[in-house]
Amino acid sequence: MKNLLKAVSPKSRKQTERLDARQVKNNAGGFVYALPDEGRLTRFLVLGTDGGTFYAGERAHTVQATDFVREFVQRDAATALRVTLDAVRGNRAPKMDPALLVLALIAKTAPNVADRQAAWNALSEVARTGTMLLHFLAFANALGGWGRLTRRGVARVYEDAPLERLALWAVKYKARDGWHMRDALRLAHPRTTDEARNAVLRFMVNGVLEGASDPALRVIEGHLLALNAGTDGEAARLMGEYGLPIEAVPTGLRGAEVYRAAFATNGLTWLLRNLGNLGRVGVLSVNDSEVTRVVTERVTDPAQLKRGRIHPLDALKARLVYGQGRGVKGGGEWVPVPRVVDALEDAFHTAFGNVRPAGTRHLLALDVSGSMTWGQVEGTPGLTPNMAAAAMSLVALRTEPQALTMGFADGFRKLGITPGDTLEGAMRKAQSASFGGTDCAQPMLWAAQNRVEAETFVVYTDNETWAGKVHPTVALDRYRQKTGLPARLIVVGLTATGFSIADPNRADMLDVVGFDSAAPGVMADFARGEL
Repeated sequence: MKNLLKAVSPKSRKQTERLDARQVKNNAGGFVYALPDEGRLTRFLVLGTDGGTFYAGERAHTVQATDFVREFVQRDAATALRVTLDAVRGNRAPKMDPALLVLALIAKTAPNVADRQAAWNALSEVARTGTMLLHFLAFANALGGWGRLTRRGVARVYEDAPLERLALWAVKYKARDGWHMRDALRLAHPRTTDEARNAVLRFMVNGVLEGASDPALRVIEGHLLALNAGTDGEAARLMGEYGLPIEAVPTGLRGAEVYRAAFATNGLTWLLRNLGNLGRVGVLSVNDSEVTRVVTERVTDPAQLKRGRIHPLDALKARLVYGQGRGVKGGGEWVPVPRVVDALEDAFHTAFGNVRPAGTRHLLALDVSGSMTWGQVEGTPGLTPNMAAAAMSLVALRTEPQALTMGFADGFRKLGITPGDTLEGAMRKAQSASFGGTDCAQPMLWAAQNRVEAETFVVYTDNETWAGKVHPTVALDRYRQKTGLPARLIVVGLTATGFSIADPNRADMLDVVGFDSAAPGVMADFARGEL
């Protein structure tokens, strides 16, 4: 009798058994829900596939994701473009390569000519820098030849870009991914009657500046002088006089004075990526309080973070690399300045923007199972999904006045993470508790058993659940029935897989992408019942 009752009652089924016909099998053998196409594309745009996952190596993970994107573009290119542009315009993704790939797929393979043209029209908005443009060209070239739309679309970028930006590209982004600016120009054949623009385009092709005089060309003039500079000091003087980025100076001249001059001529993105170099050459040190003050003020200024389009993960990467005092690939060593390390902590939280607390009782549940210890989130060296979960949870923990952070695998575990923890401290606590199978029903089961009142469950996971005797959705229903609380479930996905433990048909469940800069605000709105 008991076996027959279990067989006919879906609510008694294990996670390795299908709860309903809409469920799909995840990589671990458990049954979960397929993400809607827009949600899966957003995961790809924000998280990428670099580093792979516990269940799929980097190449296999990338193939799975790109196969989905290709199929989505063939079926609904207009929606794929809308989702991509929404992520780009909201600065929701830390890297542009996934967006550039999607744009190239639409521009080169969409069945409808109007969709392809719309992608080409958006190229200048998505490819904001010379590096991004050359990355896009590498994708586009791999997808086919240079037809009329391709030539015209690329030519328009060079014809329409502000002259100052184009001149900067000419000295800062000469080549990437085996592509040179001259390669693109020779294939695209842009046409313009603007004398100064033609001078820049000719310089990109042959390295000679002639035939025009315009203030926008000064950066090229200064670059040509810097190529013949004899000393680090002379190159630094030219940087200040002509507004040169450090990339316009020969590598052999990039000493302390050049790096000091780069403070004024390079942007905040460059600064975050070069804090270690500044320490290595002796510019940024505990002995120079003025440089330390300038750095900390810049990286914590909300206006500069917004203007520089700094993503929270950019700040976290800088914190991880600079704080360890050595380069990821053996690129020198330095002594981290404690005030700068603290400033990077603040930058990570500030980059998410102001989030209004939901004011509900939150249980923040971090998946610390074995699969969360493998791979890299968005290709960030050393940032495993369990560490990323800890970092993301700190944002909610510092926002919500009534929040508790716990860990789970095939059981629930105390992590001891508090709002006062540093990023490094929280990530270390998550790592030290990581092992075991994955049971994403544990947060609701533990809360019910221990009479913990929670109105919002937030589960940070890779969604590779399989070890539980009941499904997470069933566990939430049981918790609501037992406590009488209208609890909601938010699932924060930390790998770019195509599934979630959240049922997309239920209004009390929400799936968001980890490190989507919009996620904390959306989560708070959902917890308040405003979504």
